[in-house]
Amino acid sequence: MRFSSLHLLFLLAVNWLAINPVSAAPIFSEPFNYPADYGLAGQNGGTGFSGAWSGGNSSIVSGFSGVSSAVQVGNSTSSRSLSSSISTSTGDIYIAYRVNVSNFNGGNYTGMSLWNDSTEEFFFGIPWAAKNFGFDAHAGNGSADIKSINFTPTANTTYLIILGLVDSATLGKVDIKLWATSDLATSVSTLVAGSANAQLLGVKNDFTFNKLNVAGDYSGSLKLGGLGSSSTAAQAAALSLSSIPEPSTYGLVLGSLALIVASVRRRRTK
Repeated sequence: MRFSSLHLLFLLAVNWLAINPVSAAPIFSEPFNYPADYGLAGQNGGTGFSGAWSGGNSSIVSGFSGVSSAVQVGNSTSSRSLSSSISTSTGDIYIAYRVNVSNFNGGNYTGMSLWNDSTEEFFFGIPWAAKNFGFDAHAGNGSADIKSINFTPTANTTYLIILGLVDSATLGKVDIKLWATSDLATSVSTLVAGSANAQLLGVKNDFTFNKLNVAGDYSGSLKLGGLGSSSTAAQAAALSLSSIPEPSTYGLVLGSLALIVASVRRRRTK
């Protein structure tokens, strides 16, 4: 079988689309694909940010569940500014990421938070004194509304977390829904169509954020990987899981590359 240049270009395009499916543009994406044993401060990958991570003692470690690297959250704050301010009043926002927790002891909180300049608007991870997954919504009335996920995560098990900041039926409010699963191959549409593991409806004021913090007051227990945000849950999850190709994707890529190599060899022989 002979391959023309157009055939080869077509195969390359198919391979590219298999790994990078066409979808909505992300709001921001941070795969944390940095060399292990380096600090998070100074790292500058991903998209949707205006500069590098700064401050704190969170570090890059070997990854989990097929991820090349991840962040081990330290006991001080690392911060990174977004390229533009994001408001929950302008449309749905989904944030997806993967977590792996070794224990829930040794401190009060650890995770990520959304900030607007010097004001913390929303925390997600292990909230203050919760000893469990959840979020602290800081509902705008001076109180900390902690909603813990209603299951006990298994230690050293990776979970996909999808956080939805979605339009509320209550004017001026944003509904918060959070789903979690240890089945990384699950259907995202099925997951978010089901009951949320935690939610807060019609309470949290609409808010704007322009900065992401990674922080805690104890270190070593929480690892984060594949952070992605989009206007759809499916795209946010795809960003989070993009570094874990399906076996069928590997087969398609390798098979097409084998055909390309065979064609080139035949041409050289002739």
